[in-house]
Amino acid sequence: MSTIVGQAPRLPSGRLHRREARRIGLGLFFGSVCVNAALGIYALVGGEFGETQGKILGTSMSVTGALVLALVCTPAWERRLLGPVPPISALVGATGFALVAVSMWAGGESDTLGKTIGTLLVVGGAGALASLLVLATLSPPHAIVFRLALGLEAVAVGMMVTGLWLELEREGYWRAFGVVMIVLAALVVSIPVLHRIDRAELAAARVEPGELGYCPYCSAEIAAAEDRPATCGRCRRSFTVRGLT
Repeated sequence: MSTIVGQAPRLPSGRLHRREARRIGLGLFFGSVCVNAALGIYALVGGEFGETQGKILGTSMSVTGALVLALVCTPAWERRLLGPVPPISALVGATGFALVAVSMWAGGESDTLGKTIGTLLVVGGAGALASLLVLATLSPPHAIVFRLALGLEAVAVGMMVTGLWLELEREGYWRAFGVVMIVLAALVVSIPVLHRIDRAELAAARVEPGELGYCPYCSAEIAAAEDRPATCGRCRRSFTVRGLT
């Protein structure tokens, strides 16, 4: 009986750079969390907590938010899923949080700046959510749930940004937005459950000897014959299956 493994090529330099960036991002994330915790404790037991300390805390929380978005988008980016959506979402979200920090230190209020920040954070957050959902392994009959979720997410973002910039106050408009969000939430909650069910079924599925039943990069279902090059239809990466006796 042989064990089938994916014989993948060496990691490209781009992927190595992304791993290094993720390592640095994790370090910055935990560093910002420590700063937030220290400032919070100081606010509780140190007595006076002035405007400057508040700005420092707000800036640190903005950095944390930007890093969280980047870390959420990283797995999909590394697996080349959703094309440019993960890196663009991380960049857009980071820009939004950077503007939040700038607005706190600059002082004053700008209606246009507030709308710009809101738009960037909504788009970045939506992209991060899509980057998480695309990691789910779904069977073909359930794949439509993911597509519906992406479609409704795009509709929700469009409605939110439109309502924000046009300052819409129509009750019917926001009721419709609420319906979209409720249905979207139901789909988002269902996808991890379907992932759990489908992945277990796919793992238990029978694979012919000398074949690999999953992509070693993104775990998508695939039938790759031994000693023959194969390309995943999901992440488009190539590999070769080797049999070990």
